[in-house]
Amino acid sequence: MSETEGQRLAARLEYLFEHVQPLGRRHTLQEVVEGIKAVEDPGGVSLSVGRLSMLMNGKAPNPTIGTLRALAAFFGVPVGYFVDDAVADRTMAQLALITAMRNNDVKAVALRAAAVATLSAEGLDVVRGLVEQAADQPRQHDDKGV
Repeated sequence: MSETEGQRLAARLEYLFEHVQPLGRRHTLQEVVEGIKAVEDPGGVSLSVGRLSMLMNGKAPNPTIGTLRALAAFFGVPVGYFVDDAVADRTMAQLALITAMRNNDVKAVALRAAAVATLSAEGLDVVRGLVEQAADQPRQHDDKGV
């Protein structure tokens, strides 16, 4: 079964909410809406919590380009992230690295993966795999107080 456009957009938005957390926690829908309002000009995009919720649930598959631009600006990603699979893959790999580097347990893995990613397009898959593998492993501490 193929993924609909609405589901694809919802998954990409969810990824942003999970990985772009400058406050140390997931943004609320209200924070995103208020953040967009704070940077947009008065004649710009108007996004409500309800509309954002519909986008997050895959029930509003056709947002305007203005909405996509506003969301991209808020989360600090290229607008192509929402519509181009190659851009989305690169952006997701970069966000995964940033998230991993915040986690001291996988910092070394993320740095090695970053070097691999710069070598080839396949490096993006390697990065994602390494980061996901490291994140899925339980934290290992020895009994020496480490």
